[in-house]
Amino acid sequence: MSEQELISKNELDDWRSRIEAAWQKSVESVIEVGRLVQQAKSELGASYSLLETELPFSSTVAAFLIKIVENPILSDPQYFNRLPNSYNTLYHLSSIDNDELVKQIEDGVITPDYHLSSAKKLKSQSSSTSDKANNEETKSLYEVGKIQIEKIEDLDGLKNDLDKLLKKYNGSISYSKNKESLYEHCHNQLLQQSLQKIVELEKTLNNVTLDQLRMLEDAADLLSKDTKRTVKKEVEDGDKKVMRSCLPDNYEHLKDLQNLIGKKDIFKNEIRQWCIDNKVPNKFTELRSIDKDLYVWEQVRLVLEKKDVKGGMKRLEYMGKGSSRPNIKELSNTVLHEINRFK
Repeated sequence: MSEQELISKNELDDWRSRIEAAWQKSVESVIEVGRLVQQAKSELGASYSLLETELPFSSTVAAFLIKIVENPILSDPQYFNRLPNSYNTLYHLSSIDNDELVKQIEDGVITPDYHLSSAKKLKSQSSSTSDKANNEETKSLYEVGKIQIEKIEDLDGLKNDLDKLLKKYNGSISYSKNKESLYEHCHNQLLQQSLQKIVELEKTLNNVTLDQLRMLEDAADLLSKDTKRTVKKEVEDGDKKVMRSCLPDNYEHLKDLQNLIGKKDIFKNEIRQWCIDNKVPNKFTELRSIDKDLYVWEQVRLVLEKKDVKGGMKRLEYMGKGSSRPNIKELSNTVLHEINRFK
């Protein structure tokens, strides 16, 4: 009798039931399922192939789940609520260097909304960097020491001097990001500047206050990303009726938004159209036409307070390249330079 025939049907059913019950596709459940599959494969031996045919996913997905579980960062509970819940996306992230993976999470690049295409791109970039590092391993590199500076007056001059030194001696530099670092000092100064500018420029907003502008963006963001906290209602789309996500009745600012927009049911398109009609800057309107300096400084705040690093940087880069307003284009590029100066 073969090893596959030795496993009882009850034992096989038990493994299948445990795995099916855990297969809910949250990050936590992906890890739980991966561990169960890993354990089953270890304990069942050759009989595992019988279980594979009855699982709610393919053998390829099972292999993906095991790879995810074996990654110490992705399987760490402290990161569960900051990761995408797609097993396919997590699988590609599992190939990223651990230090780089933590950095991407801490910097707010990797979020629950992180896409599969971005994970594949990051994996490809990480592989290229790793190959380059392996090719350079034969070079003799000598660590010089730690540079500390008392006065910070000409940051561009300092950066240029460092670049010249590194070029002359074919060296490299790693910028610190601790509390005492130049990186952190510059970011704190820029954040304080952004907060001051936002207060000064609030009067330039038309038809809304700063709090209302943020309320509109938060609601639109929720409707675009967090379907678990929205409800579906039927709306007319041309000659047919479709279901669209709208804010639930228990949404914190629902009454304020209803009074502001003049609608009972708040959909993303309602917010977008109201902002366009009232010339209110919003990330879901046409960024090229935004003419408010305040909106640029608001993105700086979102990035440096780590409220929306990826989104804020993306909007700054977009306005820096494509804005039809020269002052917005110049300001966006200036603050991007400051954010990235010692990155």
